[in-house]
Amino acid sequence: MNKTRALRSKSAISAAAVLLSCAGIGLATATPAVAYAGYCNSEVTKKRAAASGGSYKAYLPAHGGDIDCYMNQGAESKAVKALQKNLNWCYDRNLEVDGIFGKDTKEALEYAQGKEGIGKDGKYGEQSRTNLKWRWYENRNLWYCGELRNGA
Repeated sequence: MNKTRALRSKSAISAAAVLLSCAGIGLATATPAVAYAGYCNSEVTKKRAAASGGSYKAYLPAHGGDIDCYMNQGAESKAVKALQKNLNWCYDRNLEVDGIFGKDTKEALEYAQGKEGIGKDGKYGEQSRTNLKWRWYENRNLWYCGELRNGA
C-alpha cells in the first residue's frame, strides 16, 4: 500500500512539473544583459556635428537599422564589410573587405578588442560597438577614428 502511494506521489509531482514547464511557470531562464535586435545584416550611417558646420558620419554594423546587433565568425553581410573597413582604417589591419567574417576578421577584431582593453573573444556585440574606434569622416580627406558617444 505504501509503495502504491509513493508511486502515485511521484507521478503527481512529475505531472505537475510537466504542466508548469509547459505553462512557463517556475522556470528560471537567463536573460541577456543586452537585448539585441538580432544578427548584424546591414550597415547604418550615424552622424555627428563637425566644427565646419557640416557633419561627420560613420558606417556601423546594424540589424534592420538598429545598431544593437551581434555577429561572429561565419557571418556574411554588409555589416561585416562595415566592421572590416573600420578595422582597416582605425586599427591598421589589412583585411580584404569581402563581407565574410572569417578567421582573419576574427583575429583583427580580437586585436582591436585587446587595444581597447575589453574581452578578446573575436565576437562583435555591445562591448565592441561601444569601445572600438570608428572612422568618422566629413569628406575623403578629413576624417578621424573615435568612439561612439551617446549612441552616435
